[in-house]
Amino acid sequence: MATSRSQRRRQPARSPQSRRPVAAARTAEPPDYSREFAYIRQDLILIAVIGGLLFVGLIVASFFL
Repeated sequence: MATSRSQRRRQPARSPQSRRPVAAARTAEPPDYSREFAYIRQDLILIAVIGGLLFVGLIVASFFL
């Protein structure tokens, strides 16, 4: 046996030329979901307005009851 196991393990699996350059890393931007979920924002605003009105109604009702 010309090379021992420990010497074979130390050798890199890939040669340095086969590595991708650092500049070729992912440059894709994350997707923009703001237009896709605009209806959810509108629903949340409507829920907040209705909840606020009900809360004010409870406060006003507490003075009369």
